Parts: sequence; structure tokens; C-alpha cells
Amino acid sequence: MSHFATPFIVVNLGCEMIYVVDQRLKAQNITLDKSERVLTDIVTVLLHPKLLDELFIPQPVATHTVIKQLLQDISATSIMKLDDYSMSKLWDLMTMIFKWQLSVTTNQNIFDITRRHLKSVATIMPIYFSKFTIEQAMIRFEYLAQRFTDDDYKCLHNTMILWFSEYHTKISVLLRLGLQKKDGTFSLPATIETKILQNLGENIYKHDNKKNPVEEYESRCSDSNEISCLLPSIEKTTSKPVIELQLPIQLGNQDSKKKTLELTRDTKFESIDTNVKSKINTDLTFVPDIPKSTHEDLLDMLESDE
Repeated sequence: MSHFATPFIVVNLGCEMIYVVDQRLKAQNITLDKSERVLTDIVTVLLHPKLLDELFIPQPVATHTVIKQLLQDISATSIMKLDDYSMSKLWDLMTMIFKWQLSVTTNQNIFDITRRHLKSVATIMPIYFSKFTIEQAMIRFEYLAQRFTDDDYKCLHNTMILWFSEYHTKISVLLRLGLQKKDGTFSLPATIETKILQNLGENIYKHDNKKNPVEEYESRCSDSNEISCLLPSIEKTTSKPVIELQLPIQLGNQDSKKKTLELTRDTKFESIDTNVKSKINTDLTFVPDIPKSTHEDLLDMLESDE
């Protein structure tokens, strides 16, 4: 199992989350200033140097529950709030589209997918957003790519394929583009449009001409994974300038407790609340369920014998 899978999963799924949020903000005709603030908040936390420092420490891949909660907490640090229903729909979109990308690529292209994700996110960010944040994230992956051997590539690829193997949801945009079959399986690479296949990781929604107006929400969202079923309403709330993001992963020293990152924002933003069912708790504390590594188990055994 690769000990470098976690940053790839978190960052790539995070970029897919940003694509969906961007689409929904445009579909709901949210004002430009508020839309830009939502995107700025999410990307600032997702690619924050302190968070990446922790994710890039070699570690067993984090569990599905842990990564889903981490990404939900990252979205909650923005001026946008997702209820459990919307997060579930968003999670289906993120995981299945990235799983599709992995399924039609080769081992060596995982880095290419990540680069395209980051580059595509950069194109939808506001002009005032510092591209340095995205560039520094790309440098981290480039440095890792230089160190990887062929065996490292294979191990990373196999770890990520295994991690996504439990997801089988049918996604409307994949079905419409002919990338997924009605039985939920993915189409063979030979049947996929070359332009899409050669640009894995870019915003797939730009290839989708299907319009999903907001007014369709009530009639469609009970059984659909359309983007229109996400972020259904907008309200004003308050937002804190200092973000406390508690990491769900014990990193580095085995004796250390879970770390809490305090991330400061330079600007205080008006908040947007997209919750329609129930208010979610903005406390970012959650309990991980991560098995100990063999090394940690051995240390515990030695300590108990003393």
C-alpha cells in the first residue's frame, strides 16, 4: 500500500468539489462577489500550506469516512454551508468522476490528472486570488513525482484503485457523455472522445450541454445526481476569520495527538448558507477510525512488555 495516496485523494476530490460548487453558483445566478468569495474560501483551505504539510507526510491511506469528513469540513470553512443531503450528492459526484478518471488512465498519469485539476481550478478563480497558492501545491506534487520509481507509481495506482473500488453510483453527466453505461460500469477508453480522454482532470462539466435550471430542483432531486440538486438555497449567516481545522489523521510522532490547524483569513466575508434541511454544526472536530500501522503496533507491544 502506498503511503502517499492521501494527498492525491484529498486534493483531486477537492478540485472536483470546486468544479461542482462553481457550476451551482452560476446556475443559481449568485452574484459574482459572493461566488468569488465561496471559491476563494474553499481553495484557500484546501491548498493551505499547513494542511498540505500534514497530508504529504508518508502515512497509511486515510479511510473513506475520514476523507469525506475532512472535505466536508473544508467546504464548511467557506461562506457556504452544505447539509448532509447535499454533501452526500456532492460526494457521489466527486468520487465517481475521479474514479472514472483513474479507470481510464495509466499508472504514470495520476500526476497528470492532479496537474490538470489544479490548473483548471486556477482558471475559474477570481483575478485577485493569489496563483502562488496553486503553484506551490503543484510544486509539491512535482517534487514527489521526481522521487517516484516505477514501483512507487504502481503501488500508488493500485492503492487508489482499491480505495475507490466500493463506489458504484450512476452519475448523470457521465451517462450523458457516454463515459458510463446504464449498468453503472465505465465505458472502454477506445469508445471515449479523444479530447476528453487526453485531458483527464479538467472540468468535465464544460463538455456537458445539458442544462439543469434551479427550478427543476423540487421535481428532480429525490432520485437524481444532477448538479441542480446541490446547494439549493442561499441565506446569510456569519463567518469567522480564523479557521480551526482539526486533522483526522495522526501524523509524524506516534505519541502525538491529533493536530488542530489554525488558518487565518485576511478578509472577513459575508456568509452564504445553502442548508435547506437542517443546520450543520460548524465545529470541525470529528473522530477518525484509522487502523494503526504495523510499526505502531510493534511499539505498543514493546512498551507493554517493559
